[in-house]
Amino acid sequence: MRGLASLLVFALPWLATAAAPSAARADRAPPIARALEWAPWSFSPDPSEAGADPLDRALLARCGPGERGLMVAAQQVAAAYAAGGAMPDRGAIAFFERAAGEPHPWPEVWVRHASRLDPDASLADLSRWLASEPEGALRRCGVATGSLRDGERVAVVVFAAALADLAPLPTRVRVGEWLEVRAQLRVPAHGGRVVVLGPSGAPRTLLTSFDGATVRARFAPDAPGAFAVQVLVDIASGPRPVLEAMVFAEVAPWPAPLVAPAPGEEQGAFFSGAAGHDPADAHDPDADALAAMVAAARASAGLPALVRDSRLDAVARAHARQMAQGQTLAHDAGDGDPMDRLAAAGLRVSAAAENVAHETTAARVHRAVWESPSHRANLLGDYDAMGIAAVRDDRGSVWAVELWTKP
Repeated sequence: MRGLASLLVFALPWLATAAAPSAARADRAPPIARALEWAPWSFSPDPSEAGADPLDRALLARCGPGERGLMVAAQQVAAAYAAGGAMPDRGAIAFFERAAGEPHPWPEVWVRHASRLDPDASLADLSRWLASEPEGALRRCGVATGSLRDGERVAVVVFAAALADLAPLPTRVRVGEWLEVRAQLRVPAHGGRVVVLGPSGAPRTLLTSFDGATVRARFAPDAPGAFAVQVLVDIASGPRPVLEAMVFAEVAPWPAPLVAPAPGEEQGAFFSGAAGHDPADAHDPDADALAAMVAAARASAGLPALVRDSRLDAVARAHARQMAQGQTLAHDAGDGDPMDRLAAAGLRVSAAAENVAHETTAARVHRAVWESPSHRANLLGDYDAMGIAAVRDDRGSVWAVELWTKP
């Protein structure tokens, strides 16, 4: 799975995941390629057609149904290439989605540029790329083309898997105004919940109803600031975020992506995660960096330190290898869910929580976990021990597992 940091959360008992940077993250990213006006509502579906360009139309026909917010994200990526010849970072792409009212997380991005974009070659390349991505029947897409400074043409496709659709949720509200979060599922699930991360304090799980097809919850912002709303559902591979939206209570929406390290991120600088690290080696510098960042983040919230348990490390490491080998991000990647894996290792626990992630570096894993409401809830949970693992695949990207338990 490529694109934005992909994270899942598993917790027994169930805990009550761009995501939402806290209000303290005030540093601004460089100006985005085109100024964005935040959409007044977040909702889906929001169908959209490609423009008049024949290649745009052909790319969209090959990808799947068009979605307006994903069209905006594709246009922003194409404009960034035209302005600077480079892909915006993943946080910026998530920002484009949320600002456009597009609620589906984990967008994937395909880019092709050449002096002359041959339509047949471009479509063949896109088809090969899409064939490696799951959930094709659930795909929603956005496309854009543009010209680079050197005269080259660029084509961009952004898609996301629509496992659920969101009823309209307002972007700007008053403090104390009651809001309904309602999600209609498009895949089988056996549970669902809504997690909200406000401008301060820990994430909180809302009282949520689930009837097998619809997830419903209500909340009222209790202070001025930005609130990240996340819908999670329990599917065969484990709990998964399926919808994300931003709500701004009596403050203006962010004009650009917010950038700042997550608490504890500086601790990762003391470790080197070399791509050539032997995955059989238990002393993984990426895992050690993650453990240091987790410890520092918990300390920043006034929480006690956890014991790092080598037995939990081993369980986490085996699962990280399984995900890296299969290139599949899941709590059950064919090796059982976290409780199954703990039991197989002879470990009995009363509660466990797990975050899994696929990113380019350990620091990016930590930042993505911190920015996701339910993953942050796990990181700040009431546990006694933790196991951490990070395995690099042949391309050098990091597959990480964070595992917390109570005896």
